[in-house]
Amino acid sequence: MRLRLSEATLDALTEVGYDKVSTAMVAKKAGVSQGALTHQFSSKNDLMAAAFERLLTEWRQDRQAFLSSLPDGTKISADEFTEYLWRTVFVKPRYVAALELMLAARMNEPLGIKLRDILQRWREARDMLSAWIIGSDPENPEAIEFLHLNICMLRGIAVHVGFDSDDRDREKLLQSWKKFLKKNLDRIPGLPLDPDTLVSLPVTPDTKTISTQS
Repeated sequence: MRLRLSEATLDALTEVGYDKVSTAMVAKKAGVSQGALTHQFSSKNDLMAAAFERLLTEWRQDRQAFLSSLPDGTKISADEFTEYLWRTVFVKPRYVAALELMLAARMNEPLGIKLRDILQRWREARDMLSAWIIGSDPENPEAIEFLHLNICMLRGIAVHVGFDSDDRDREKLLQSWKKFLKKNLDRIPGLPLDPDTLVSLPVTPDTKTISTQS
């Protein structure tokens, strides 16, 4: 039931935004009574934290599965990894739920404490998995700094998309950043320079653009 409620919370955050989400709405979406929800989560903050953890768990599992799918001894380039991140995280509707929670945490310190604790654990796993996927050194501070910069760039594009519905603009920004990365691969700390260790990212069409309207 906790999983069902977490999923319903993510859907509600995506559809109407944090301010309009109520426990009654989540209970209705999950098909349970208000009392059943309260039995699982004593507060809205606890419910939101569980939903956030559920979302990050999905991302971690997806990243682990992708890493396992790579042939032994091979990696993907930083620009192709950026494409992978964009289409599996930042372009997905549920990324809006993550943004909603991040913004809510600014004004809700108890919620912020819960989310930052969950986020810190995710960052450690995310950085390790990302470094392995592109063949970087997870113990190299500069290499990890690059991974964080890449995430920040994609987050910025994702937020920008919420204010501009033109898909062409989104693609132009994404491709410009990928082009920059490709031109500067030899300057990114800790990356393998042997092209024989790199494999191409399978092309799978992306289907949805995020919307931040609530």
